[in-house]
Amino acid sequence: MMEVKSNNVAEKRFAQIFCVLFLCLGTAVFVFKRTDLFPWIGACNAAGYDKDYYLAYCHSTRYGDYEHYALYNTLESDAVAALKQAQVLFLGNSNTQYAFSTAAVSHYFESIGVKHYVMGFGQGAQSPVANAVMEKHQLQPQLVIANIDPFFTDETNGTFKRVLSGADTLDTEHNRKQRLQRWQARICSNPADRWYGLACRGDAETLYRNRQNGHWRTDYYRVNERHPVSESDELMEHLERAVAVANQFIDHRSLRRDCVLLTVTPKTKTPTRYALALSQRLQLPLIAPQLDGLVTIDHSHLDQQSALRWSTAFMGSIAPHVDRCIGTLSHAARDAD
Repeated sequence: MMEVKSNNVAEKRFAQIFCVLFLCLGTAVFVFKRTDLFPWIGACNAAGYDKDYYLAYCHSTRYGDYEHYALYNTLESDAVAALKQAQVLFLGNSNTQYAFSTAAVSHYFESIGVKHYVMGFGQGAQSPVANAVMEKHQLQPQLVIANIDPFFTDETNGTFKRVLSGADTLDTEHNRKQRLQRWQARICSNPADRWYGLACRGDAETLYRNRQNGHWRTDYYRVNERHPVSESDELMEHLERAVAVANQFIDHRSLRRDCVLLTVTPKTKTPTRYALALSQRLQLPLIAPQLDGLVTIDHSHLDQQSALRWSTAFMGSIAPHVDRCIGTLSHAARDAD
């Protein structure tokens, strides 16, 4: 009897210990899976850092997006300072970033002494994101270029909804992400560092953003599958609503109508008919160069060579609009040459 009782006590104690350990382990796993509390950067490609670039997005469940919060809440203060100084503002989604993050764009504006910023966002961002950032920082660009692919809608992407919601953990999460970037950039500059193997060998798709002009560095993102661009009648069903939203956006931001340009960046199923119709309805100029042989990396984003060719053609058509909207500055820069 004593032996049976002793066995029962031991089994009961073992069951209690097992339950406590299981509960502790489950709690630890649940908490650690909270990326807002414990973001991690080791899976991200660390090759893109320099003094002008910060990590904007990493396709890792433990890191994800950084730039929406960082720009909206001035976590990247140098980037926001440059954004506020921009005389020309490019707006749109990730297609905008791929198409205009080129040397052709930066060289053109540098040559005429005009500051620009490519303020597209990933995650399918549309006009509500641009409107919120412009309002938050009281941006007053003299010329706005909007990629309507689509852009003028009522839709706010999920990433930015979370930023706007003011979730309690966001400050902590993104400050930790910023510190992780600084740590990774420092560690990965020294292959002899003991943390190098843990922090610097990630190969997740990663985007970097230039603090001075908003350009993305896309070298470390998707593999180029070289899909040819084409045209379609997509988005025509959204035309009427887009016209209304565009007029509201222009009026709310007090933009000069003759200083708002539309474009549509090439992709598989480029909505060219929609772009033309929207331009006509809004009575706003559309600049959309038609070039042969353009390809995208993934049906949506121009590859680097195509983006350079297309943006070069685009910049070749922009001078009259820059002169009209920024006039004396661009003329003065050319006269100085």
